[in-house]
Amino acid sequence: MNLERGHFTQSVVFRLIVSYAVILCIPVILSVIIYGQTREIVKNEIKLASRAMLQQVRYIVDGELLQTESLATQLAVHSEVKGFLSSSTPDNAYKIYGLKQELGKMLSANNFIKEINLYSKPLQSVLSSETYIEEQSFYEMKLQTDTFAYDDWQQLMGQHHSGEYVLLPLKNPDKKVAYTPFYIRSLPIQATAELTGALIIPLNVEKMMTMLANIDWVERGRVFIMDTNGQIMIQNAGDTLIEPSAYQEWNDRGTGTFTSTFQGVKSMITIESSDTTGWKYISVFPTDVFWEHIGGMRTMNMYGLLLCFAVGSAVIYYFARKNYDPIKELVGVFTRNPAQGTGEYLDEYTFIRRNVLETIRERDDTNNKHDQQLRVLQNYYLGRLLKGQADRNVPFTELAKMYKLNWTTDHFAVLLFYIDSDDDGIQDLALSQFIVSNIVADLVSNHWTINFTDMDGMLAAVVNVAPERAEHWKDDIEDDLAQAYEFITLRYKLRFTTVGSELQTGLNGVNLAFLQALEAQEYRSVLGDEMLIWYGSIKPSAGSYFFTVNDQMMLINFLKADEFDKANEMINSILQQAFQRERSHEISKCILLDVAATMIKAIPDQEQTSIAWDEWRPLKRLLSCTTKPEFEQELLDIFERVCTVLRSKPNLQTSAGIGEKVTAFVQENYSDKNLSVSQIGDHFGLTPQYVSRLFREQTGQVGLRDYISQSRVEAAKVLLLEGASIDDTAEKVGFASSHAFIRVFKKYEGITPGKYKAIQ
Repeated sequence: MNLERGHFTQSVVFRLIVSYAVILCIPVILSVIIYGQTREIVKNEIKLASRAMLQQVRYIVDGELLQTESLATQLAVHSEVKGFLSSSTPDNAYKIYGLKQELGKMLSANNFIKEINLYSKPLQSVLSSETYIEEQSFYEMKLQTDTFAYDDWQQLMGQHHSGEYVLLPLKNPDKKVAYTPFYIRSLPIQATAELTGALIIPLNVEKMMTMLANIDWVERGRVFIMDTNGQIMIQNAGDTLIEPSAYQEWNDRGTGTFTSTFQGVKSMITIESSDTTGWKYISVFPTDVFWEHIGGMRTMNMYGLLLCFAVGSAVIYYFARKNYDPIKELVGVFTRNPAQGTGEYLDEYTFIRRNVLETIRERDDTNNKHDQQLRVLQNYYLGRLLKGQADRNVPFTELAKMYKLNWTTDHFAVLLFYIDSDDDGIQDLALSQFIVSNIVADLVSNHWTINFTDMDGMLAAVVNVAPERAEHWKDDIEDDLAQAYEFITLRYKLRFTTVGSELQTGLNGVNLAFLQALEAQEYRSVLGDEMLIWYGSIKPSAGSYFFTVNDQMMLINFLKADEFDKANEMINSILQQAFQRERSHEISKCILLDVAATMIKAIPDQEQTSIAWDEWRPLKRLLSCTTKPEFEQELLDIFERVCTVLRSKPNLQTSAGIGEKVTAFVQENYSDKNLSVSQIGDHFGLTPQYVSRLFREQTGQVGLRDYISQSRVEAAKVLLLEGASIDDTAEKVGFASSHAFIRVFKKYEGITPGKYKAIQ
């Protein structure tokens, strides 16, 4: 086989080169992986350091915020603060001075806040540790800017704040405005109380920046502190506010470290969330800071990789050419045949394998065609043999050899398989027959020679039985079929009934055995769902037609008198008598048809006109039944339909089954304190005396009143064992009082509920 240059990639030599190149790539890939791992280690160390720094910031700020909130809580309940806020006139200068001194002491104890301001709504003034001035003067001195008007201040003070941080412009002593977080808490602290004032505490951002400056790495990046509303409250680099779009991504992320672009610079961003305050702490460091010392390592790694590729390429070429020469010689041997040297361009291995596989495939195709033709011939011959149409003059040994049937004796039996499946089982008939025939053949072939064929949609099998085992052949086949039935039912959700003939001799006996099996299958309706029915076990006789005219009249009377239970018992008795082994299946079918017609006769003429006979078709459905369960199901369906029609007659008042209905009603309503015999009679449209008598006659129990009490006592025993108290138990089971409950319980159980609970 000659390969052109354009098809070099299909050659084995190309594969050798690629294989050696892959081997060369292993150390190269390892180097890249090691470099990547080193890079990741450095990156992780940087992340850990960044998180550690940020956690340190969080611990400091969280502690100071908690201290501020604790201070606000103390002031909220301080008696002098309450007195100041409740006063409507500033007439006690001494108390105001004392409160001012108290605020100064608290301010000196907490260096994280700038000042403490106490706003009084009634006085419209602000008291701090430094001064006591009017509200508007306080605004003009501390907060007045172009972006924060006096109306904004009044609106802010008019709202209720449960301890919130607000970013407001604050004038420093040098008149420079800096946006500062203010902690605002409305007073009193109850949300429903009338607002009388507020605590206004600006945080000491300069002090916080001084603490941050003492932490490593902070001076090389930026640190932001964001509140729960996604607003930056504190930052360590200038007072310029950052546009929300620059940090919108931070709101959607949780705790962790990621790389992103911040203000046009690729940066490593770390976010920590506080479990105490809910604030977020963000550090932003340019990535260039971290990769200053790794550049040299990367350069050395690249030079090493280039050297590996140069030396490895030369070695690959040498060994690839040396190992390809034997393959080239072997291809030359196969291409001496011109017919094998043509076709598509293939690599050398594929070329050799194709020529070998083509020879094997031709052999297998020939064998498969021969097997398929043989199976067709076998099925055709077996079908004719079962129908008695085959040539019987030819010895069976020659026929067996001709059709490769492996028959060793002239004793035959025929089996017929009737296959059914569950709703979720296999519905395809051909597939079902294939499964059953293969599994049964695997088990039966251990003892006998068995051949399957399809007879007009029915699976048939011819079994060749050896004379020395003729006495026990049925037992062996029954055991094998039982194993096959169990496996097929469990694995494939298929069920099948097998009917078998007696043992016959000669090719003529095959047709006779087939006829016996067909006759045996007629008795499936009599024998029911037996897995295996033998022709020899059938003892048909004419039998007697036991369903007489008197029986018909009795069934009609039961139905018309609404005694449906007795009618149901009579129908079940007839079904049991009809499906007896000694009874002819023809007689059985006639009896069942007669029973169905008798039930339909019980329907009044005026009611029959409303029945959709074309949709129901009871006769057609009954005639299509072949097994006992099918007959039983159809007869019971007719019985239910007839009962439904009879029950729906106008003004029908029946007492049949009233005992069970009363029992169910008492079990559902015994917890009702108003439950009584009168209430039950009203529910069923009967007098109390009549419903009580019917209940006693139909159930054989005590009187209805006693049954109600016994039902309540039985329910009470369950509740007592579960630990319920006597009062709760009495109320839950329907007694008017615990005294009545104790009296009734002792009457039926002989002991009080308390003793019963202690004993159990």
